[in-house]
Amino acid sequence: MSKIKIVLHSTPNELDQVTWIIDQLKRCSLYVNPNNFVLDFTLNVSDEDVDWNNSTLSKQYCIDKFNLLFEKSPFINENKVSEEPTGCNTVRRNALRADDDITHIIGLDPDLLFPESILFYLENAISNITEKYYIVTPQIFQLWDESWDIISHDKYKNTPRSEKLWLSDPYMLFQYEVSDVGLKKLPYFKFDGGWMTLYSKNLLKLIDIPDSLGHYGLDDTFVSQCSNMLLNNNYDINQYSLENLIVMEDRVYRSNSMSPFIKMKDKKSDKRDVSHQYFNDELQKFNDRI
Repeated sequence: MSKIKIVLHSTPNELDQVTWIIDQLKRCSLYVNPNNFVLDFTLNVSDEDVDWNNSTLSKQYCIDKFNLLFEKSPFINENKVSEEPTGCNTVRRNALRADDDITHIIGLDPDLLFPESILFYLENAISNITEKYYIVTPQIFQLWDESWDIISHDKYKNTPRSEKLWLSDPYMLFQYEVSDVGLKKLPYFKFDGGWMTLYSKNLLKLIDIPDSLGHYGLDDTFVSQCSNMLLNNNYDINQYSLENLIVMEDRVYRSNSMSPFIKMKDKKSDKRDVSHQYFNDELQKFNDRI
């Protein structure tokens, strides 16, 4: 029996997006047994990340709003509030290191749009994979360089690239009926950590997300590069894509209604700098270890 933990990090200005995520997941729950899924969602209210003195809304209001969202969640809820600085690296690191009965971890960002059948197909994929170490990803619309084509929908592979596609109406993904969903083994690892990416917990425990990478940035790049190292060293490891099941970040309609009332301290670039500083050293350590 698989036990899947969905891990999400959010800040107070993203609370409307978290509301939207939980609404989407509630629709997903119609196709699965919700007791097989844990929502491990963390709200970061750290004074280091939020300027509460210059925010209109109070810290307690945001905490109460966040906790109330889970009253409509049919899943096992592990909603957490962190007074300490956190980030997506932190919550994913904590999830993979937890001594629990979780078998798989899904990374989810607050701005993702996804079909309501996605949990059903991710869970079904697990039952069809025999490797100990693996990752399963939905498909995307084409973006950036050609290395992403292996997880792009067939209509968009090897076509002229345009940033406008990624910035277009995200609801275009519903033009494509979720049908004939296939599980395709990929030649190498390529994914984003927050696009409903499903990891076998065995893989994440083998690789880890080193403490030196800090709270934010490059955790998914680290896992993908380490996975490719494992693949090249003949480990029984693979990435699979769910063909014809598409996700997309909402860069058009995502709600920013909380932003005027919450003053965030711009720390993301500083946190990413920390991750960059130690990234290559950690890759070398992992290479030496395997």
